[in-house]
Amino acid sequence: MTKLAAALVALVALGCGAGDDAATAKGAGGGGSGGSGGVDPAANPDGDCMTNAEELAKGTNPEQADSDGDGDDDCKELACKSDPLDPTKRCYGCGWAHGDPGNLVSAGAAEGDVIQNLPLVDQCGDTVPIWDFAGDYHLLFMTAVW
Repeated sequence: MTKLAAALVALVALGCGAGDDAATAKGAGGGGSGGSGGVDPAANPDGDCMTNAEELAKGTNPEQADSDGDGDDDCKELACKSDPLDPTKRCYGCGWAHGDPGNLVSAGAAEGDVIQNLPLVDQCGDTVPIWDFAGDYHLLFMTAVW
């Protein structure tokens, strides 16, 4: 068994086992099949793309498809690399992924430099910081009016 698989098994056992009072209380009336009234780690009560065990590992709410209540369900936010626990972070309307790696530092505007994180307005009306395109190739069509 790999370390990752062992950690997931341990996490599931810890968070969803019959001995966990919170999980047992949560699943007591829900008919889960996790032992003596516990939460079934393979169940998906909110109908999103994640099981209870996956929701536990990510910190999302297994009872709500949209844990942060921002209008984008957890699975959509994970796919667009948004934060399903932060209501101020949403998927872009045009489907861009949030690709800013978090470690970029502007070095100037010469060839090979990292430019500053310019805010760009896309065709869907969203303001997208240019660093969200880091790591991917995109053709950017930019115009200027004076």
